[in-house]
Amino acid sequence: MRAPVVLLVIMTCVALMMPVMVFIGTSLRFGNERREQRLAALRLVGADVRTTRRIASGEALFGSLLGLAGGAVLFLGGRQFASPITLWDVNVFPSDVTPGPLAAAAIAVLVPAAAVLVTLIAQRGITVEPLGIVRNRPVLRRRVLWRLAMPALGAVLMLPAAGAPWTDTGLNTLRLAVGSMLLLFGVTALLPWLVDAVVGRLRGGPVPWQLAVRRLQLSSGTATRAVGGITVAVAGAIAVHMLMTGMQTGYAQAYARSGKLPQVGYWSESDDWPRAQRALGALRATPGVTDARGVIDASAGRLPRHDASSGYEPSGHVSVAVGSCAELRRLAQLPSCRDGDLFITHARDKSLAPGTTVDLAPPTGEGAPPPPSPWKIPGTARTARALPPAQTTGPFVETAYDLLATPAALAPSRLQHPFLELRVDFDRGTPDALEHLRNTAARIDPTLREYSHLDNPHDQQLSSVRSGIFIGSAITLLLIGAGLIISTVEQLHERRRLLSVLDAFGTRRTTLSWSVLWGTAIPVVLGLGLALGCGLALGALLLTLIDSAVVVDWPVVAGMTGIGAGVILFVTALSLPPLWRMMRPDGLRTE
Repeated sequence: MRAPVVLLVIMTCVALMMPVMVFIGTSLRFGNERREQRLAALRLVGADVRTTRRIASGEALFGSLLGLAGGAVLFLGGRQFASPITLWDVNVFPSDVTPGPLAAAAIAVLVPAAAVLVTLIAQRGITVEPLGIVRNRPVLRRRVLWRLAMPALGAVLMLPAAGAPWTDTGLNTLRLAVGSMLLLFGVTALLPWLVDAVVGRLRGGPVPWQLAVRRLQLSSGTATRAVGGITVAVAGAIAVHMLMTGMQTGYAQAYARSGKLPQVGYWSESDDWPRAQRALGALRATPGVTDARGVIDASAGRLPRHDASSGYEPSGHVSVAVGSCAELRRLAQLPSCRDGDLFITHARDKSLAPGTTVDLAPPTGEGAPPPPSPWKIPGTARTARALPPAQTTGPFVETAYDLLATPAALAPSRLQHPFLELRVDFDRGTPDALEHLRNTAARIDPTLREYSHLDNPHDQQLSSVRSGIFIGSAITLLLIGAGLIISTVEQLHERRRLLSVLDAFGTRRTTLSWSVLWGTAIPVVLGLGLALGCGLALGALLLTLIDSAVVVDWPVVAGMTGIGAGVILFVTALSLPPLWRMMRPDGLRTE
């Protein structure tokens, strides 16, 4: 695959997996308060602290294993619907949708391990006593330096690759993946510090605003953990869409430049010159065709050979074209020509001369090298001056042939891997000229391969990918929003006694409803701001890697921001019924 496509694949994997990882780490903290109540009850019947921690780890492990089993069942059931789905005229069988054994094993091990690890970390700051929970964690002061170090290190890993055209190597892939992950992780690391820094300076305002701000000032950890997945998803989606928009713009500009000349090329493996002449005649007789030309070309090498294990050096490469005199005159200025003549152009190899021996079966660098096929340039070979490629082949090929031979001078069957290369010009004003041309090519040989600068297949494909990733990002945000609902309800449940006290003092429902809205909105808005900055920075770095202009897909940025705002309203609306149920004076009872 080409470098931009490799970048797109890597970044799509990172952008899709990072929110899932953050969401897994966050969702494992759901239900902590109820778990602590159960652990306190176990202490009351004789369990010690180490036992309660083992029990808490066992609960998390069992839940994660049930989740893995449920996910496997959903995956195996969903893959049965792979056959009806078609993308770009390609679909797959259910057997094709199979995860690699190492990836499946890594998921089966890492998810339960993460569940146990997160649970043990959460237990580290509390002491479970028989009559309740003692939180012995000191006041948390969040430091910003190490949080800034993560995205800075990610940028440092990616910047060296931006100094030259990106190449698909293992080291570059690792640097890109790790650097982009650190940049996205930096968003989740910076968000708690940013929320604390902002809400710590807020003063005054309406009562719902003050309730929300004070709640965040006392404890913002739960709210920011739930929002972390949204920020990573938005940042990754912005970066990937910027990369695709830059690629799409580059393809559109390239096709706009090269498509000005109505020209089509065809090629296939062939060593039959009479067949090539018949093909040229059929193409020239096609309605709308203004010109057709073609040769049979191949590569040769110099003798003695260079190191066969690494193939030929560039200086040892000789390009050969075989064709009629009329076709060869399109490639070079020939003094005179008849069948049996051969010409040396010195286009690239200046040392070729009559009497030089060349190898018609050069090593390709793949597999064992074939035995040499020496051929001596006849002493009758003459020198000709090659025409500039722009006058002969247009924007397609920049090949400048070193040897021009007529079929009687060098039979195409002696060449190794000869290819028939055809170039066709046509009139855009002729109705359906391109379709007539393609029909003729199919009649000549159904295996002829076409390449042209007329159609831009990338535009529709990239638009489909952009739409697909936008929908996937939206679904990810909605799933994270579902987790945010659970987190919000958990927070309300922890504050149910406080809510009952406020209700007993006559606090209105609308006041508390607005406080829930602001308590959800403040972390999300700050997280979206961080995601916007990180996504734009990461997207700019990626576009620099493929030497593309920095293009921002503002509709996608606005759309992702709008979906994030919609998630806020969605979470608030669904958390209102539990809020109202908890606003009752009987919540003050203690058993």
